[in-house]
Amino acid sequence: MVKSGPLRHDRLTDALCRSEPPMPSNVFRFDERWEIPGATIAEVYDVLAHGELLPQWWKGVYLDAVKLGDNPAPRVGDRLRVRARGFLPYELNFIVEATALDPDRRVQVRTAGDFDGLWTATLSQTEDGVGVDVVWQVTVLRPILRRLSPLLRPIFAWNHRWTTPRGEAGLREFLAERRMRKGA
Repeated sequence: MVKSGPLRHDRLTDALCRSEPPMPSNVFRFDERWEIPGATIAEVYDVLAHGELLPQWWKGVYLDAVKLGDNPAPRVGDRLRVRARGFLPYELNFIVEATALDPDRRVQVRTAGDFDGLWTATLSQTEDGVGVDVVWQVTVLRPILRRLSPLLRPIFAWNHRWTTPRGEAGLREFLAERRMRKGA
């Protein structure tokens, strides 16, 4: 006969009961902070809101970004056809659609194609420039990559982390060059 005692309840049990199930291996969330010294929020917003500029400042990662419309000013609903890569030897093709453009505050886009995602950049003035809080939630859908995700998840995350400093550095350089051209 098995005797059962009182149910044990402790912090570990609470944590296990409250925790959400682990993310599927093809779902990622990246939270990053970029520092853009010497910049204004308006300058950073202007570049981020014009997605067609991606290949000019996020060099080596965004290979093409073609605007699918003729409106020169950024607006919610604008779409781009994008081709990008990381360090790993494959390219990703997707559509970017602006879902929120809050001037001088936030840029948000949704992606669809080889992966679906939501990318949000929230801007804040800092003592020496602009802070950009980037949240990138993405689900890898490309069949071969989705199938490999359980094995290669750490490598895919590393590949993303390889691209991020290039974006931050590229944005800094692009804005510095733009300011020099305006000042010359």
